[in-house]
Amino acid sequence: ELHRVWVVEATLREGKRHVYSKRTFYLDEDSWAALASDQYDARGQLYRAGFAYMAPSYDLPAPYTDMFGHYDLVAGIYSLTGFSAETGGMRQSKPLTDRDWSPDSLAGSGIR
Repeated sequence: ELHRVWVVEATLREGKRHVYSKRTFYLDEDSWAALASDQYDARGQLYRAGFAYMAPSYDLPAPYTDMFGHYDLVAGIYSLTGFSAETGGMRQSKPLTDRDWSPDSLAGSGIR
């Protein structure tokens, strides 16, 4: 299925230092999530690529990005984060109260 995508380009400001000289983000118009990105090194060469993988969120009327992949094209390595399928996926819960965030409450809800 074709989707409209907005392309946002970020270029490093003159006189500033960063590992990336330029980044390009591809935002899916349906979700407004940055589902892909390209990162360029100081020579202007494509260095890394990133992807966000969408999944339905059945308890919310919206898609959710629960896994992210980052690929280093120079070193030939990658990293996947946020893989939640082994735990049954993501579930939204009601917001916690201020009391729920107290040190005693948090200590009592931990798993060891």
